[in-house]
Amino acid sequence: MLPLQRHQRFFVPSEEIERRIAVFQSTLKKRNLSLAWIDHLADRYYFSGSIQNGILLIPSEGKPVFFVKKSLQRAEKESPLNVAPYPGRKGLLKKTKALLGNKGQLGLAFDVTPASTYLWLVDELEGHSTGDISTTLRLQKAIKSEWEIAQIRKAAEQASTLFQEIRNHLRPGITELELSGSIESRLRSLGHGGILRIRNPGSELPIINVVSGDSALYPTNFDGPTGGEGPYPSAASGAGWKRIVENETVLVDMVTSVNGYHADHTRTFYLGRDLPREAQQAHSFCLEVLNRLEQHMRSGRNCADIYQETHTWVEKQGPPEGFMGYGENRVKFFGHGVGLELDELPIIAAKIDLELKLGMVIAVEPKAFLKGIGPVGVENTYLVTEKGCKSLCAVEHEIIKLS
Repeated sequence: MLPLQRHQRFFVPSEEIERRIAVFQSTLKKRNLSLAWIDHLADRYYFSGSIQNGILLIPSEGKPVFFVKKSLQRAEKESPLNVAPYPGRKGLLKKTKALLGNKGQLGLAFDVTPASTYLWLVDELEGHSTGDISTTLRLQKAIKSEWEIAQIRKAAEQASTLFQEIRNHLRPGITELELSGSIESRLRSLGHGGILRIRNPGSELPIINVVSGDSALYPTNFDGPTGGEGPYPSAASGAGWKRIVENETVLVDMVTSVNGYHADHTRTFYLGRDLPREAQQAHSFCLEVLNRLEQHMRSGRNCADIYQETHTWVEKQGPPEGFMGYGENRVKFFGHGVGLELDELPIIAAKIDLELKLGMVIAVEPKAFLKGIGPVGVENTYLVTEKGCKSLCAVEHEIIKLS
């Protein structure tokens, strides 16, 4: 029965997994870590090629072992690693101790490993110290291979297709939720996996963020510039019950996905003929910011420096109303890494002392939110190349009018 031919073409190549493991083991050695405990879903997938439920143990030397609870059968087919049945908590602890040796140090991702797991391991592994591998993992995942870039390019193609088809979905009187559902249905037909993964615990976000008029200014809990009423207090961001009317702007922010890899793009639309001058000016300002960021984003540039230089220019010019978020929605970054998760490194922000490197993928999103008019701005996903940065979405940046 397994593996399905429909799935085989999406398997992570074994040489890709081998390369990732080798790079990671080299870093473990440099940090004097004997063993890494990998329990986070996206990290398991990155190193094993399977998201099946279990614990992946990667020693600094030797072969990793993926102990799987469910489904063992799928993991054995999907992963090129040594896959073994989950031996139970005590059995796993025994195997962990054996791989650690007498005084080995255990690496854990403190940002995502449950506190209960950490406390249990610290208590049981008496005489062994622990080290945080969160940044180690995130830095390695930030630099994409050619295979990973190919997946992200395909995800970006979904956005290009949808933005060109938007007139088939957007019309006066439709609710934000209806438009969001229509776009999501089309995305699924294009191969979207239907899942958006965010590393930050407790963060949630819909696949499609459709907001119009003043709903884009509505306060939200998510760490992004775009507001949104959401349908309920329990789903408090993105599209809500508001009906989209003429003479207001509509922002369509979509996180596309192929084979687990994300791309993040936004375009602005206007239902009407005469776009308000204020909206055009604010949008043009956002495009100028985008252009400046494009010039800065090249290998060797520091994220904090890019942010500060751009922020200084913005303040000198005088930003439009609601630039990078209205009121308490305002954020202090211009871009974020994307890959297996939506909130990867690098981040174009003031305190991110990190150099851009070839193969990094960054979503940049200068936006503004105008009371009584709505949202304007754009978001593009970029690849850092030898010649600077390259946009992965070819759809025009200007506000698209649908009269």
